[in-house]
Amino acid sequence: MSEGYLSKNFHEDEFRCHGTKECCPTGMNPKLIELLEDMRSHFGGKAVKINSGYRSPSHNASVGGAKNSQHLKGTAADVVISGVSPNDVYAWADKANGNGGVGKYNSFTHIDVRNGKARW
Repeated sequence: MSEGYLSKNFHEDEFRCHGTKECCPTGMNPKLIELLEDMRSHFGGKAVKINSGYRSPSHNASVGGAKNSQHLKGTAADVVISGVSPNDVYAWADKANGNGGVGKYNSFTHIDVRNGKARW
């Protein structure tokens, strides 16, 4: 893999904090990256855009993120797939990510690999 790539299709820069430009100090969780690769494959190889990956504590607070957000831990991503509705992404993730978190929003889908099922 080329430098900075976490997998075939995802580069660490895609997950940098939007506020501080930092990468997650512990690295992005490999299970999350694998799940995102599976998502991309399921939707015919369409690019999975990362709207929000890692968030520093200060940036998480400034955007009103949950106090114990998975974004702080490198285990979450908010994603968009061009031409695929958040409802369809959520439906796939609900099945594929049985023991993690999935949240549906108007313009994106949240997915995380926490220990324990969470849905919203």
